[in-house]
Amino acid sequence: MSAGPADSSADSREEGAAEDGAHPEERAAAMDTLHVLRILRKAGGSLLVQGTLHGQLLRLEWAQEKDRLLKMLLVTLLGFSCLICAMLALGALALLLSWETAYRIHVLVALVVLYFGTTWYCWLQFQRLSAASAQAFVATRAELEADIEMLRESL
Repeated sequence: MSAGPADSSADSREEGAAEDGAHPEERAAAMDTLHVLRILRKAGGSLLVQGTLHGQLLRLEWAQEKDRLLKMLLVTLLGFSCLICAMLALGALALLLSWETAYRIHVLVALVVLYFGTTWYCWLQFQRLSAASAQAFVATRAELEADIEMLRESL
């Protein structure tokens, strides 16, 4: 049996009636979803390029962060080794050089100041490098925020 023009218009009326029976929220969500899918289909290539650029930026910032952490580790190790050297040398030198002299206190104070001064310098360098952690991935975060804002405006 062949369907004529009257049958096809009846079918479309039934479909329209079925759609009218759906909740308005469901229809709005379906239209929004279709709209978003159309936008994503049109912008797919651009999104892929943008994602690639974000990946490259993330890789670069990760390398910088690893370098910063390595420097923090080396400065920390230098600081602790100076502290250990200070303790060992201080005791040995105090006993050897100033056992029976009037300057034993002066020598002791000078060594303490020298080694703890070095340790303090290393601590300040560590704090400076540690404070730079707030700058980690700043460019990637800014780019992602800008892209998200652009997508929100276009939707």
